Amino acid sequence: MGDTTPVGLEATLSLARTVTPIASARRRWPSWAGYAASAWALLYGSVLLAVAVTGGTLYDLPYLIWVAVAVLFAGAGMAAATVRPCGRRLPPWVVSAGLWTVLALAVAGSVFVLLNLIALVVTGSLRGRDGHADWGAFTARLSFVVVAVLFLMTALSWRHRTRNTCPDCGGQAHQPGAVAAVERTGTPASQRVRRIAHLGGLAFIPYYVCHFMRFADAPPFRGGDLAAPGDPFIPAAIIGTVLPAEFLLLGLVHSWGMIFPRWTLWLSGRRVPRFLPLIPVWLIAPTLAAYGTGAWVYVILQFTGVLEIDGTFADYLLGCSAATAFAGYGWALAIAAVSYQRRTRPRCILRQTL
Repeated sequence: MGDTTPVGLEATLSLARTVTPIASARRRWPSWAGYAASAWALLYGSVLLAVAVTGGTLYDLPYLIWVAVAVLFAGAGMAAATVRPCGRRLPPWVVSAGLWTVLALAVAGSVFVLLNLIALVVTGSLRGRDGHADWGAFTARLSFVVVAVLFLMTALSWRHRTRNTCPDCGGQAHQPGAVAAVERTGTPASQRVRRIAHLGGLAFIPYYVCHFMRFADAPPFRGGDLAAPGDPFIPAAIIGTVLPAEFLLLGLVHSWGMIFPRWTLWLSGRRVPRFLPLIPVWLIAPTLAAYGTGAWVYVILQFTGVLEIDGTFADYLLGCSAATAFAGYGWALAIAAVSYQRRTRPRCILRQTL
């Protein structure tokens, strides 16, 4: 589908078009990402190995910590191969597969970190299912987030290096000194991407309705284990999460996500730095999408008889609404973020074109 651009939007977007000298705009992350990813994986793997040797576990699951140690040590070697001469002796697809595998497993290991952060902000504490402090699991999840970020950067830098493409504009790699400046601009999101973002925002409605019913002690939550009448965490969490979440998602598909709007006062009319929305998005989207999708798989396995059903109707009503909300919002956020990245990708200006 094509774009339907509102009147004046192109003119507004043109205000965000800036040309930055290459001396200050050229990012150096491809040269150090592999070293950082390798060092962090080796450090974190060593910490987990020490915990395992002393009888500790990861997320209270047996043998999982040994799997994590093996993955991190193997990932450290793969990340080092992207910046060391030994990497040239390996097939590029082997290194790429290793990096993306470690990234996927790190994302899986960081699931629930966002929920932990929300609980920490709202209640000031972290509690596990047993009601005790859960700082160890939170630290582990946060460490896996760092692993995922560094291995994503490493995988992207390796892809640019093996495909001979420019990490700034994504086009063919330029000769040293050929790039004089980087032009940063943006184009409107397509109608399809806007619809996906709007539907992703609406996916939270059933989840919040269930929580308000819990707060009001209304059926089917009345008198059950899920009943929490008067619990201040419920309305506080709703107000504290829904507005920023919706603002972040819609900002990726509307012009005010690329240009600061009028109500931002002295920032009005200036271009929004790409990292400002993308960093929180890529910290949030994988966690929510993985959690919501996994929750739906778990529910389906129970409904089809593969797993034993041991919950009440209220349990499954809240579980299905949570799975729909997190999966719908998480995947919509990821799709909108990919569109935002493509639409705001910088363009290298070569010296001979100036």
